[in-house]
Amino acid sequence: MERRSCGGKYLRRGLLLAVIAAPLTAQLVIKLSQQTLNEFEHYVQTVENELNARWSGQKPFLALDEDPAEKQRVLAGELFIQQMNKRQPVSITDGLIHDWFGAIFIPRNTPEQVIQILEDFDSHKHIYPEISRSRTVSRSGFNVTGAWRLQQKGLVPVILDVEDTVHFALVAPGKWKGIAYARDIHEVDTGLFSRGREYPVGEGHGYLWRLYAYWSLEVLNGGVVAECRTLSLSRDIPTGLGWAVGPYVQKQPRESLASTLTNTRKVATR
Repeated sequence: MERRSCGGKYLRRGLLLAVIAAPLTAQLVIKLSQQTLNEFEHYVQTVENELNARWSGQKPFLALDEDPAEKQRVLAGELFIQQMNKRQPVSITDGLIHDWFGAIFIPRNTPEQVIQILEDFDSHKHIYPEISRSRTVSRSGFNVTGAWRLQQKGLVPVILDVEDTVHFALVAPGKWKGIAYARDIHEVDTGLFSRGREYPVGEGHGYLWRLYAYWSLEVLNGGVVAECRTLSLSRDIPTGLGWAVGPYVQKQPRESLASTLTNTRKVATR
């Protein structure tokens, strides 16, 4: 009897928190402004200029080439991941840019085999835990477009429907580049009475407005060094309401990149 009473108390507390959270999160619904988007795209251009210098041979192809000790650790099997911009998000008008870089070594594989996994949207729901649904939308030349449903559970659950277009190209023998743009991102309303309606692109709680990924793949040591740099755009975190927005906005960029790298290697080396 005592255990049942305690369980009922926690259940009631959870329901109470959910009821309280619903109207508060409803107040956080905003729209992506053109100013915020312009500032994000300006930052993107700076990063793409840097990457193009690597891909064109003006700078070392891999960022790890500039840190031999870290490169050796990656070749030994370690996952390297860090936040750029002095290890903090870039603050812009009403938004945050999350700039992350990661690298991993995938033994006994070629770049083409790794690319096949990254382009196989139909299988992503079986590879990456944060993706609950996935499918290939279209293929046109070297461009592949796919759809994901991203889900995160918690006091304030997050569900996002994302359309992503990826393009890989050979830039030199044994060296490939890849660019993926996700601009069509719909947040699914998880409110108690919303019935799963989708917000228009650029409207919602601002958990994720844009997600760009840049890949550098090079043949080394009988495998592939895979580097990935991700740029994502979210809203800023309102004062006093970090509990509602912060958990996803602050954790998701790193966790998503780490999951992409480690689970891609896991599948590739089965």
